[in-house]
Amino acid sequence: MTTVTPIAGHEWDAAAAILTGANPHEPLTGEEYRHQMRDQQDWGHGWAVLVARDAAGVVGVAGYHQNPGAFHPHRYDLDLAVAPDAQGRGVGGALWQALHADLRARHAESARILAREDHPVAPGFLTRRGFTGSKRYFMSTLHVPDFDPAPYAALEDRVQARGVRIRSLTDLRAAGTPDLGGRLHALMNDVRQDVPRAEPATPLTRQVFEDAILGEPGLLPDAYLIAEADGQWIGQTVLFRSDASPDLLTGLTGVTRPWRGQGVATALKLAAIRAARTLGAPTIRTDNASDNAPMLAINDRLGFVRDPASVSYVIRFG
Repeated sequence: MTTVTPIAGHEWDAAAAILTGANPHEPLTGEEYRHQMRDQQDWGHGWAVLVARDAAGVVGVAGYHQNPGAFHPHRYDLDLAVAPDAQGRGVGGALWQALHADLRARHAESARILAREDHPVAPGFLTRRGFTGSKRYFMSTLHVPDFDPAPYAALEDRVQARGVRIRSLTDLRAAGTPDLGGRLHALMNDVRQDVPRAEPATPLTRQVFEDAILGEPGLLPDAYLIAEADGQWIGQTVLFRSDASPDLLTGLTGVTRPWRGQGVATALKLAAIRAARTLGAPTIRTDNASDNAPMLAINDRLGFVRDPASVSYVIRFG
């Protein structure tokens, strides 16, 4: 018999392992998962994590939370995954039924979940329950030890000749940069405003930025890189690492509007690859919307290899 209830304190590791198994390119530990939901609570956002159990223990997990970078008080992002040996027994359906009831009680307007388009079960499962597919995203992977930076030396020389300098968060902290957190926050909000996404972007509050970026346990200060020219910060890229994997995940690479198309984003990516090599990371992963043509082109040129697309499925509550 399967039961579905809110997650208990000792079940975060099991829940995270199931989510990681379903989404191996976005690994996380139980403590990291708990930290993410604790942030949601601190921000006053709606969230829940439910687990399905049978006699053997936790066999599935589902949750909802709100996206601080595309915030709407009645829109939610979802997670749902079932352990491989428990699939085909109605566990996913039971989790969705409980999740659906919770969302209706919260007067949800809509909810979104990502699913790989080549997944054997997820697209059909979601479609049968009223979800429709919308925006597509690509997860792309670079094998760091194989990367050859030599073809990009001339580009980096051109960027540097324009007066662009790239420094890490470690460097900026060591230099005692005034109002460092405030300047990083302002830059992040500037460069992310045009990034294609399934829901309209909203500015990150200072608290969200401090908690979710600067306070993220997996943040790598040596790989949080800022491009500067004429005393202005004009671009950034940032890498994170989960304790569940040696691989690195890209947070956001972006450049301010006046500096786009001049090689700054590529230079930042190259600096991030060098940082990843220094850190001994085997892989960098990044994801982009399928209509983010400029960044996809940069990643393709650098040798990132795309996985099959993930689709953002949305359900609207009438």
